[in-house]
Amino acid sequence: MIAFGSDVVQSFEAGSGREWLETNGRGSYASGSLSGAAVRRYHGLLTIPLSPPVRRVQLVNRLEETLVAGGERIPLSCQTYPSAVHPRGFLRLQEFRLDPFPVWIYEAGGVRLKKSFFLRYGEDTAVILYEHVSGPDASIEVRPLLSGRNHHHLGREDGRFQGRCRTLARGFEARLEGLPAFRALCPEGDFRPEPLWYRSQTYGREERRGLDFTEDVFGPGVFRLSLPSGRTASLVISTEERNPADAPAWAAQERRLRDELLSRTHLKGSLGRTLTMAADQFLVSRGEGMSVIAGYPWFGDWGRDSLVSLPGLCLATGRPEDAEKILDVWTAASADGWTPNRFSDEDGRPDAFAVDAGLWLPWAVQNYFKVTRNAAAVRRWAPVLRRIVDAIEKGTRHGVHMDRDGLVSLPPEAAALTWMDARVDGRPVTPRSGKPVEIQALWYNALEFLAELDLKLKDGSRGYEKLAAVARAGFNEKFWNEREGYLYDRLEGRDKDASIRPNALLAVSLPYEILDASKFSSVVDRAERDLLTPGGLRTLSPEDVAFRGRHAGPPPERDRAYHQGAAWPWLLGPFLTAYAKVHGSSDETKTRLADFLRPFRDHVLEEGVGTVSELFDGDAPHRPGGCPAQAWSVAEILRVLWEENIPL
Repeated sequence: MIAFGSDVVQSFEAGSGREWLETNGRGSYASGSLSGAAVRRYHGLLTIPLSPPVRRVQLVNRLEETLVAGGERIPLSCQTYPSAVHPRGFLRLQEFRLDPFPVWIYEAGGVRLKKSFFLRYGEDTAVILYEHVSGPDASIEVRPLLSGRNHHHLGREDGRFQGRCRTLARGFEARLEGLPAFRALCPEGDFRPEPLWYRSQTYGREERRGLDFTEDVFGPGVFRLSLPSGRTASLVISTEERNPADAPAWAAQERRLRDELLSRTHLKGSLGRTLTMAADQFLVSRGEGMSVIAGYPWFGDWGRDSLVSLPGLCLATGRPEDAEKILDVWTAASADGWTPNRFSDEDGRPDAFAVDAGLWLPWAVQNYFKVTRNAAAVRRWAPVLRRIVDAIEKGTRHGVHMDRDGLVSLPPEAAALTWMDARVDGRPVTPRSGKPVEIQALWYNALEFLAELDLKLKDGSRGYEKLAAVARAGFNEKFWNEREGYLYDRLEGRDKDASIRPNALLAVSLPYEILDASKFSSVVDRAERDLLTPGGLRTLSPEDVAFRGRHAGPPPERDRAYHQGAAWPWLLGPFLTAYAKVHGSSDETKTRLADFLRPFRDHVLEEGVGTVSELFDGDAPHRPGGCPAQAWSVAEILRVLWEENIPL
């Protein structure tokens, strides 16, 4: 359980600066701030996928809640408007808990009120429970505010709700054009139609991101819920036909499901258990299989992120069957030697534009095979892995090909085909043309693993070990920068990019290391000196003239810092694995690894509660930024905690 007292929740700045997240395993999510205010366009109580897990639309934005006790009307909700916070219900808050889902404790009019919120697993149902803990009999008035729009967009007052909301016995039904019908029902009260627009809500997070930040939302009417002392009332909002009287039983069911996650995990310690719960939020169904939402609230399921995240999200948490389903999805979606880097959020089609997505696939299978020894599954995927490697060897789309030195080359027009893919005005911020160091590391590991599979599956040699030997020789001949004691980040013709970036760590951290072992220590030491921060590894040394230490401002400014100095938590995974290889698995090493990860015990309390942000500023004080909940940030911390047996 994570809890915050009145010192946090009664401060609007502190409470609205921390966010909670609920998911349902199929792409739906709900999120908001601890204060109750929506401070992002993505904050809402029910956002659902039209093509699970993507094409998400926000149906319900938030609730306006008023406690009625002793003849007094006391607002419990809050929201920002131009130059105002109104109402100021956060001042009635005593506590917020993640236990295991969001819980708020209010005290007002002599009443102590407990509000709980969760999404039912596997269906688009939001549940709000109001428990009258102590004090005189009371009632609560609740006005759901609807948005009915793409979750990336903002709505304005218009006619889209006109004639679309129908009053029911205990609530209402909304049938908006192009969206699934949904109902809001309350068995302990009644509903009074009272159409009303709430104009000009403002979202401070969007304003700081340099985006539009004002929205109008629609309230079709008001629920009045009876709350006798000691009783519980419920409000259920769902696209399904559900009996809202079952809501308390659903809460118990949700608790059991989440307890089961903790019973299966291999992780020890409070951070490991907290991130085990966070891991579940990223795992989503896709057809009969599974995939990984790269980050909440705005990312869909991405190939590279799914594959990098798989060991931490699934294997470390005791869910190998889910790992198999994820690998089934991404191998089935691979075509012509390319693994898609995402399924489009618009039409759900696979979109292949990253050469490293396919090269992370063998690594994910490699990790799965090491844990499960499931040869049947690996035999099923092996032809896809071979097609990826064979396509690169022979030359494939975008001009990606294996050069005569055994290394993989990307031409200039394919300069944004790696994970450092930010563009401004159509041009890559961080050019990756030529021979990027991390692509060579992934390529060599893939070749060696396929050679291993040929042996273990008794399929006969296909010569991958020979290609690997050529690549390794070419790499060690050309990539070592003696002056810096580090690897060149990229070779292009006679040009050698000496930028100190974290990509070099993959040459040490992957199971089959392309770099000579004698140079491991130098790479790890230099990365620690130049790149390590409490939030992860910088994407560029601060000594570089191109370094940008703050990830802030409008989109072009943020994109210019994305891979030019911002620190990424996921990069701690390769760094710490490489560090353990250099220093050995002693108690001293384990203590040092725990020291590197300890800042995240505080971080899970400061931004996205119970999870890990996408990135941090490269400059102190290393403020978190990007998505407040990022899959591979959580996953790589979990992987290291598990593999190195760190009880943190």
